[in-house]
Amino acid sequence: MSYFNNKKPFKGKIKTNFLRFLYRKLLFENHTEKMKNILILLFSTILLYSKCSTPQSNAKLNKSQITLIKNDSIKIKTDSSLSDIKEISPINIIKAKLLENEYSHHKDIQITFKNSGKKSIKAIKFEWFCINSFDKPANGKYFYGEGRFTENFTSLIHPNHTKTKIWEDFSTDAYKITKIRVYYIVFNDGTKWGNDDH
Repeated sequence: MSYFNNKKPFKGKIKTNFLRFLYRKLLFENHTEKMKNILILLFSTILLYSKCSTPQSNAKLNKSQITLIKNDSIKIKTDSSLSDIKEISPINIIKAKLLENEYSHHKDIQITFKNSGKKSIKAIKFEWFCINSFDKPANGKYFYGEGRFTENFTSLIHPNHTKTKIWEDFSTDAYKITKIRVYYIVFNDGTKWGNDDH
C-alpha cells in the first residue's frame, strides 16, 4: 500500500522520458539517417503540441438580418450599426415572395424594391438563392442549377420610387428564399454601382 501512496504523479512523465530517449540517441549514435529521422520526429512533435494549444476563432460578421414572413416571403433589414462600414446599395429590397406559376408546377418570384438613392436608375441586376423542401439548393427552370438565380430589371426608376417585378418560371422546386441582393446598377447618367463579374 505504501508503494502506491509514495509514487509520483504520472503527469509529464511520458514527455520527459521521450526527450531523454531522443537525447541519448543523438548523443550516442552517429548514424546520420537515424539522426535525421529523430530530429524530424522531435520537431513534428513540438509543432503538434504548439498547434494544439492555440485557440482559433471562426467568428463571422453578420451583415444583415433576414426576417422570414408567411408564404415564403422575406423582408430584409440591414443592421444600423454596420451602415458605416459597408457600401450601401441605392436599391432597398422591400419584399421577395415565391408564387405558384399559373401554367405549370414551376415557381415565380415577386420582388418589391425601392430606389433610395439620389439618382435615377435604368438597369439593375438581382441575385437570389433558394432551397427546396429537402434544404438542398433549388433547381432552375431546366432542372439544373445550384440554388443561385440572376435576373435583370431594365426600366427607369426615379429616386424614392418603388417597383414590383415578377420573374416567371425561374425554378422547378424552390421552396424558400434564403438570400437576395442587388449586385450591379447602371444609373441614368451612365455611372455604375457594384460589380458585374457574376
